[in-house]
Amino acid sequence: MAGHGHVGKTDVAALERFLADSATAAPSQYAFVRRGKVMCFYADSGVALEVGARCFPDREFSVIDIQARKVVLPH
Repeated sequence: MAGHGHVGKTDVAALERFLADSATAAPSQYAFVRRGKVMCFYADSGVALEVGARCFPDREFSVIDIQARKVVLPH
């Protein structure tokens, strides 16, 4: 998972741009971001992390808590 360093920061910045450009509020608490592109939103971070791990074995994704603007790390 891309929760560390440059990739995580890039994904948080992409989410902030997406939200600033959007006319509506985020539909859920967690955003799934891959390589600087907001892909979808989840209500549960655990589900988002699991789906990301299954779909992207390279782990090049971030799950971001929208309110905190921080990458969620797996437990």
